Amino acid sequence: MADDFRLQIELDASGDGFSFAESMRELSLERDARKRLGDRVAVSADGPRVFVYTDTEGAAREAQRVIAPLLAEHGLTDSAVGLTRWHPEEERWEPVDQPLPSTPEEEAAERAVEESDETAQSVEQGFAEWEVRVELPSHHETVQFADRLEREGIPVLRRWKFLLVGAPNEDAAQALAQRIESEAPRGSKVHAEISGAAVWKVGDPFPFAVFGGLGG
Repeated sequence: MADDFRLQIELDASGDGFSFAESMRELSLERDARKRLGDRVAVSADGPRVFVYTDTEGAAREAQRVIAPLLAEHGLTDSAVGLTRWHPEEERWEPVDQPLPSTPEEEAAERAVEESDETAQSVEQGFAEWEVRVELPSHHETVQFADRLEREGIPVLRRWKFLLVGAPNEDAAQALAQRIESEAPRGSKVHAEISGAAVWKVGDPFPFAVFGGLGG
């Protein structure tokens, strides 16, 4: 079941969260670890804080295991890392062990999100050579905009306030980026680049997709 989970890493006051996030690109992953992480992982930073967003608790815990060497390099322990889950009704992050409400309406919404994520995953891993990355101002706007794109027939991968949209080539990606930039909520950041799936084909197996800007 696709959802929103977040690791929050607290560096010391002098730490540079974005540099820490960028250094995650340099890590190597064995095949089993990559498999446990699942699909792409969104990473952002706000000052000395780094935020890692995944779609399952298992992927979040695997991400924590993978970045353990970086934590040690910065003199950090697991106590500097918090794991939370987004509460869609209360619209806030809650401890991961706190149960969420379960109603037929919420279950139907979760099934719809799962189906759309699976569609996006097959597109990205199987065919998308390029992708458009979108960072939106809020989680609520991200969900609404993702739903809008999917209603228009554009599969998306949503992680917290970030969207990944696959495209078959550079021209298509640039055209899609222009369209999304014109339609996205004010304050959104949009850019196109070679997709993570394409990068994996030439030897870089790491699925952390690093975004600029603030976390939260």
